[in-house]
Amino acid sequence: MKSLGKRTFHPLVLLAAPPFIKSKTGRLVSLGVIVLVLLGVAAVALKRPGDKSRVAIAAADSLVTDSTKTAERASTKGKKKGKNEKKEEPPVPVEVAIAGPRDIPATFVATGSLEAKRQVKLIAKSGGQITKLAVEEGDFVKQGAVMLEIEHREEELKLAQNKVRSQTAQRELDRTQGLMSKELGSASDLDKRKDDAEVAKLDLHMSEVELDNKIVRAPFAGQVTVRDVQLGQTVNVGQSLIEVADVSPLQLKLYLPEKMVGQLAAGQSVNLFSDVDPSLHLTGIVERIAPAVDPATSTVKVTLHVDTASGKARVGTFLRAHITTDVHKGAVAVPKKALVPEAGVTYLFIAEADTVRKVPVTTGYQDESFVEIVSGVTSGTKVVSVGQGGLRDGSKIKQLESAAGAEGTPASAPKKPESTGG
Repeated sequence: MKSLGKRTFHPLVLLAAPPFIKSKTGRLVSLGVIVLVLLGVAAVALKRPGDKSRVAIAAADSLVTDSTKTAERASTKGKKKGKNEKKEEPPVPVEVAIAGPRDIPATFVATGSLEAKRQVKLIAKSGGQITKLAVEEGDFVKQGAVMLEIEHREEELKLAQNKVRSQTAQRELDRTQGLMSKELGSASDLDKRKDDAEVAKLDLHMSEVELDNKIVRAPFAGQVTVRDVQLGQTVNVGQSLIEVADVSPLQLKLYLPEKMVGQLAAGQSVNLFSDVDPSLHLTGIVERIAPAVDPATSTVKVTLHVDTASGKARVGTFLRAHITTDVHKGAVAVPKKALVPEAGVTYLFIAEADTVRKVPVTTGYQDESFVEIVSGVTSGTKVVSVGQGGLRDGSKIKQLESAAGAEGTPASAPKKPESTGG
């Protein structure tokens, strides 16, 4: 028995109505308090002899056991309940596009590099030190413009000397012809004067050529593509100096299969694109088609006239020529990025309210951004164009605003078609 003021309570009475605590942590704290109290009861009972003490100890031990089991069952029940609960997955944010009619071309792709109509490498016809260098790579020059000079003072002096000799020989010839008209000279003297005048004239022309070989001029109007020498450098006969190209317009030579050539004609336009600069879009015009097939490759050479007024294209620029062979008008088309290839099959996710449905589709022609859907969806169907990587059949979605519009409506006609082999 334990006395609390004037009233006396048995220790077991204190355990008759333990506080009800809902949380797992609360239950464990209550259990700990109960155990401590019961241990105190047992300690008091051991100090008192008699059956009542033993009964109290047994009762306390039984209550501890029952409380522990109750706490364990509550804890286990809470764990099982947590495992059986399923959290609802949040909707996946996506962008959608509307399948709609579009003209999709079939194209054949061939490659080639831009070439100048004329391109020459100028070499040194005379040796010596470069005393003047008037151009740099990329400069445009007019026909006959001086690009560089090699030391030529000796040639200038020789030219002046031969010019005097030629003039002297000509005066002697004129004087002899005057004497012959007065019958004061001989025929042999006249012939000698003629020969001297002719030789002097040839020497003068030779001096002009030697001087001209020291001055390098542009053979035609064009652009300097290569400069191999420096100011002050000594060059030898035959050494490369400068390369000049006629770059307006340029040419593109394609080697096409024989069956493709039958679909081309002179004057037909061809779209040209660059892998290096996606913004570079040129147009080539079929200028001529070779009359013979190359037996080694079974191809035919097709030369395109390429306008380079934009100034972005250069000699040697690698281009892809997209030759249209067919067009499907009004085809059902979706953005290419909406396609989901999987195990050799192509799928689309169709947006239906707040969920999606995964359907297999058959594709046809395609251009840079859009692809024709032959079967699987119809015009007006909403398809997921962005975010489909995290979807599966039946997934919940949240539609976002797309760059192409509120529903990702297909944009205008494509700029750069892709090969479909049609």
